Amino acid sequence: MHCLQFVAFVVWCGGLIPGSWTATLQPPPLIQTLSAGSDIGPEFNLDAQQQPPLEKLEPEDAEFWRSVGLKQLEKTIEQAKRAEEHSYAKKARNIIIFIGDGMGVSTISAGRIYKGQYLKHGHGEEESLSFDHFPNTGMAKTYNVDKQVPDSAGTATALFTGIKTHYGAIGVDATRSKVDAKLGRVETIMEWAQKEGKRTGIVTTTRITHATPAATYAHIYDRDWECETEVPAESVGIHVDIARQLVENAPGNRFNVILGGGMSPMGILNATEVKRTKFEGPTETICSRRDQRNLPAEWLAHHSMDKVPAALVHNRDDLLAVDAKNVDHLMGLFRNNHITYSIAREVGEPSLQEMTETALRVLERGDDSPGFVLLVEGGRIDQGHHMNYARAALHEVYEFDLAIQAALNMTDSDETLIVVTADHSHAVTFNGYALRGNDILGASNLHEKADPMVYETISYANGPGYYDHLANESRPANSSNMWMPLKLYTEEERQAPTYRHLASVPRKDETHGGEDVAVFASGPGSGLVRGVFEQNYVAYVMSYAGCIGPAKDFDDSCEDREENKPINSSSSGSADNVLRAAVLPILAAATAAFLRGRQL
Repeated sequence: MHCLQFVAFVVWCGGLIPGSWTATLQPPPLIQTLSAGSDIGPEFNLDAQQQPPLEKLEPEDAEFWRSVGLKQLEKTIEQAKRAEEHSYAKKARNIIIFIGDGMGVSTISAGRIYKGQYLKHGHGEEESLSFDHFPNTGMAKTYNVDKQVPDSAGTATALFTGIKTHYGAIGVDATRSKVDAKLGRVETIMEWAQKEGKRTGIVTTTRITHATPAATYAHIYDRDWECETEVPAESVGIHVDIARQLVENAPGNRFNVILGGGMSPMGILNATEVKRTKFEGPTETICSRRDQRNLPAEWLAHHSMDKVPAALVHNRDDLLAVDAKNVDHLMGLFRNNHITYSIAREVGEPSLQEMTETALRVLERGDDSPGFVLLVEGGRIDQGHHMNYARAALHEVYEFDLAIQAALNMTDSDETLIVVTADHSHAVTFNGYALRGNDILGASNLHEKADPMVYETISYANGPGYYDHLANESRPANSSNMWMPLKLYTEEERQAPTYRHLASVPRKDETHGGEDVAVFASGPGSGLVRGVFEQNYVAYVMSYAGCIGPAKDFDDSCEDREENKPINSSSSGSADNVLRAAVLPILAAATAAFLRGRQL
């Protein structure tokens, strides 16, 4: 360290010694974190000539991300072999992927406590979610090709195609084009599954045309193009809207199960729909069609030759009355927009658990069937966070957990790979030093009498909760606290599903979070989920385990299964093979001697 820097450091640190600190003392420029006039620290001030602009780099296209996914698969399998772990090679007849939209690690932790307290199971912290018990866990990096913090379209495309892409893109890679719908198109896990004869389905609490479910079947430049009215002029006649893709094109028009919201983009708006609770936010508005297309009717016509007539239902009673064991195609659309938050469920709406159970009954056709692939999305966790509706979001985690437990109860763990993950996280914080058993949605520091401000355990980095909690005229005189005291809210207000928790930066819509998300896996092939990996790797886990798609021919394990051979992923020199080679001749000789003795 140079002398001047050292002197500056000593002078600054001297300000930290008791008795010498002053409130206005600042670090000298030489050691400030940020360089003058820049948001980048000096240690990261890269030479522009050495670091070309992002837009001038070679695109991270399908070939690039396919290579990344297969290399991760190869590395994981090699690690398992070195540890003499061979469960990774077991094959799954069925695959269920559960997406808790926006369910980052802080949401999982808070949701677990919420579940315990909601069910009055002790303090709450010791509660378990159904997927807490899964034997394999990893962490997925969620960034989009062009965004540090991602959206659901790009992340869902990564999860369901194995290809990372741009923010807002669905089913296309980074070479996408507004004027060429075929450019950048990539196959989805549902296309892989249908090629192998598997039954397929999607279940969601959002619109069925929303980003996450759409990524299983649609290929489109922009996630917002759910209706034909949203497609811009330059793309009309080139890109087909998401709703039409569902009923016109494979794999969507071959789905055995389609359950969720979204009657409006499908062309069957219910003008008399009842909303007892008024929720706010951009996601509460939805496009409508002008082309007079009734897409569910077209879907029914497409399946008119089914032995058992295809079923179209719009309420819980009709859903539960479906002959699920015999019907081949089921569509359920239960709201104009998203299905209502479960904490304020409207009359006639099914729960996510009920939709999942019905879907599984339609998809399962016994041991002689090639199996199925099912997406189940708890989509409103995300939307609750966007509005800082912490109570609504955590109750969605509870509902999501019930659906996962239902799937565990209804499937064979030796035949079904179940993956539970999030597409991305949120800017939600689980903070403070709350006492054990404290209400997870309550104040964190009531026991700290000296604290100048009472604050909640759950808060947000940004969002509309900023405006709700800003003190304005309620701020006490001579107070530096800009927030309205929590005691001014009534208990009824704070218990309401529309109550917003505090956000420290004003935004009309809270943002996602960019940290890694957890991936939980159980069943055949779940041993491939380990460590930290790119999010698109999840698709290759499902591909390899299910013998579908690009990883089907990664090795001979799928061929061994088809020939009913026992899968042995170990090398020929392993202890198992040596033992087998030694024992089998002895057993054969003993058997021969026994038979000769009987003949004598």
